[in-house]
Amino acid sequence: MWLLGFLWTSSGIFIGGMIAWLFKGIKQRANIIYALCTGVILGLISFEILPEAIESGGWLSTIIGFVIGMMVFTVLHGSSHFKQGKESYSKEKYYIRTGLLLMLSFAVHNFPIGITLGANQEPVLTKALLQTLLFHSIPEGIILFIPLILAGLNIFTVLLISFLVSVPVALGVFIGSFFSIVHPLLNTAFMSFAMGMIFIVTVSEILYPALNNSSVFKILCCTLIGFGVIGYYLHLL
Repeated sequence: MWLLGFLWTSSGIFIGGMIAWLFKGIKQRANIIYALCTGVILGLISFEILPEAIESGGWLSTIIGFVIGMMVFTVLHGSSHFKQGKESYSKEKYYIRTGLLLMLSFAVHNFPIGITLGANQEPVLTKALLQTLLFHSIPEGIILFIPLILAGLNIFTVLLISFLVSVPVALGVFIGSFFSIVHPLLNTAFMSFAMGMIFIVTVSEILYPALNNSSVFKILCCTLIGFGVIGYYLHLL
């Protein structure tokens, strides 16, 4: 089961990476791409992660985990050797930093999914969870790989990162196999923590620079488009 979870997750992320690969060579439109990605990420949080976290552990646990996630990002961001000023580092390093922070956030998010999959004993639900892993990993792959591809990373790196981000799923399945049921607060803790990190990375590393380098109206319109597209996509699943 851990292998299936790993393969389905990495396949979805890799497919998303291949879609993101289509954006290679259009760095001049990076702000628009980032705005669309912002909408997609905020949509994932609004339509998928937030409702699931609240249903699992309630508002209070979700808010606490969310705040802790943002605080951890602040610490990681502050300890980074990259500086905030635009002139202090190249665009390539900026894209790589953004991609790595998103990679960490999605890896944390994938861990409780693996635990749930490992603890589940119903074949029908297992099949549904595997399908969810595949299709929900595709937009995550697009979001994750756009900054990395804009930084000039090659296809082999895309494949490697797909595997790395999927490792927490396999680890979660292994741990979850020892439990007959997953405590709701554990799910909420991981989901809300990841949600806080994803949110603050999105706002500070993706949306804010895009707003500074392009028309506010254009960026907000593209963000709304991305938000609507992912909402429709998740509705179809």
